[in-house]
Amino acid sequence: MTEALRQQVNAWQVGEKINAPLDVYRCKVIQEWVDYNDHMTEAAYLTVFGWASDVLFQFIGVDDGYRSAGSSFYTVETHIIYEREAALNDSLKVTTQILDFDAKRLHFNHEMFNVATSQRLSTCEQMLVHVDSTAAKASAIKPSVSLALEAVLASHRSLPTPPEVGRIMKIKRKN
Repeated sequence: MTEALRQQVNAWQVGEKINAPLDVYRCKVIQEWVDYNDHMTEAAYLTVFGWASDVLFQFIGVDDGYRSAGSSFYTVETHIIYEREAALNDSLKVTTQILDFDAKRLHFNHEMFNVATSQRLSTCEQMLVHVDSTAAKASAIKPSVSLALEAVLASHRSLPTPPEVGRIMKIKRKN
């Protein structure tokens, strides 16, 4: 991520109020993201969602120190739904809802909005696994991150599960 696009957030502290959903990432559509159809390319949506995930990780305490100590999250499944187009210089906002987590997995949903119109442009549901980078295998989430995730999940339990979460992709045939 370029410095112009990088956003830093402070890690959550015990007792700190948590927004439901989290609203921690914003950016503008840059020229490199615009395709031959004159709107943001599908790969750029994933880029924006990936950077929003990086900001989520900072918030829950998964920072450079955490990763250099040998722990990280790896994405194992992603489902993006493209609802509306984004154009050059559009301001974007990504919100994040923690849906669930257990000892080794994290499930969340991002929603991307056009800041000027407030229209939802896209959603990105993801499942991640926590790993021991040195051993290259799944491992338990560290207690400090687990504590932050529990606090976020407690705040997000009041939110309805987005209807697209868990959606199956298939062609529905009419008989």
